[in-house]
Amino acid sequence: MLKIKFIGTGSAKASLKRNFTSLLINTHSENILIDCGEGISRALLQQNIELNSIDKIIISHLHSDHFAGLAGLLTNFKLNGRTKPVNIISHQLNLSFIKNFLLSSFIIPERMNFEILFEEFFYEKEFVINDDLKFLTSQNSHLDKYKIYNESYKLPLASPSFLFTHFDKKIFFTSDIGSADDLHLFSEPIDILLCEITHINLNELADAIMKLNPSFTYLIHIPDEKEKEILDFLASQAFDNGQIILTFDGLEVKVF
Repeated sequence: MLKIKFIGTGSAKASLKRNFTSLLINTHSENILIDCGEGISRALLQQNIELNSIDKIIISHLHSDHFAGLAGLLTNFKLNGRTKPVNIISHQLNLSFIKNFLLSSFIIPERMNFEILFEEFFYEKEFVINDDLKFLTSQNSHLDKYKIYNESYKLPLASPSFLFTHFDKKIFFTSDIGSADDLHLFSEPIDILLCEITHINLNELADAIMKLNPSFTYLIHIPDEKEKEILDFLASQAFDNGQIILTFDGLEVKVF
């Protein structure tokens, strides 16, 4: 069994309606949090998630709406008496920045009651989360616009999209992308599409769904100002390629 709870479904623009996009994946043995923007601890508590029930945290990339709440979340683990280790998983290019950020936030290993384990992944190389779940990543173009600053600032420009495998089922999690071309990074057939809807337009989404042919598409990273447009578009279309769901904070689905 694999369940996904949408802790946050909003874009990078702060919203009173939606938290920053974050997902909680529950396998039979672990809770895996994907991304943790500002306010993640409160968002989890609002949805009756015990903070110390989280076993692993995947950081997709280092835009603040996907990452800035990490230090606060680890602090709350400590304040809630956590003793079991937590694994922080990100691309190899991101880990030194993450470690320095945590130290600068006074997350000192010797002062924590639990171990923080860091795990790195690489593009196009399988990463095994546990016996139930693994993923493959490919670089998308979301951070390409920052390349001109890289020589000056040495930016961590890792921006992966993820292809999760749960036994024989495939979940394509786009993370943030740069263009519609990033919806076609993987050649394998998919069952579930978790697609951000800030950085592509709705016609591009429709074209991608026709080609990818998922059974279910869950739209995430939703700007408040775009929500009515999305709902109107979905109501006007006759999609023959599975069900399309505009997600909301707190939505929980059993996907397999």
